[in-house]
Amino acid sequence: MRQTHIIIIVLFLLVSLSCTDSNNKNLTIKGVIPKTELEKGSQIYRAKCMTCHRKNGEGLIRVYPPLAKSDFLEDKLEDAIRIVKYGSGKKIKVNREKYNGYMPASGLNDKDLSLVFNYILNSWGNQYGRINIETIKNIKEKE
Repeated sequence: MRQTHIIIIVLFLLVSLSCTDSNNKNLTIKGVIPKTELEKGSQIYRAKCMTCHRKNGEGLIRVYPPLAKSDFLEDKLEDAIRIVKYGSGKKIKVNREKYNGYMPASGLNDKDLSLVFNYILNSWGNQYGRINIETIKNIKEKE
């Protein structure tokens, strides 16, 4: 009887853990980002993102979501990457504000996406780790 209880508890734990949201924190890795990579990411940001999300990543309330201290980046990084990679018109909520705009696909390759995301994830007070190119490659468009 005791053995049955232990088996049930172990099965419950395995099922519970498999149902958790692995959308974000398992995507990032620890490690120092070389300054040359941060500078390349910064250049890409200035060329492709800054017009809407502003120089300091603050965005424009209810029009362009902030990237600085963004709970969406912290909690839903996979969705953020998918939006930038493939574009999206879906509603999102960032720092308690709703955004209903259209984000066109960036047109960036996976390497450039990893550079710009590593810059964003580590700028303006963000300390969300780094992401590697393999992770970017594995994020597919939702049907």
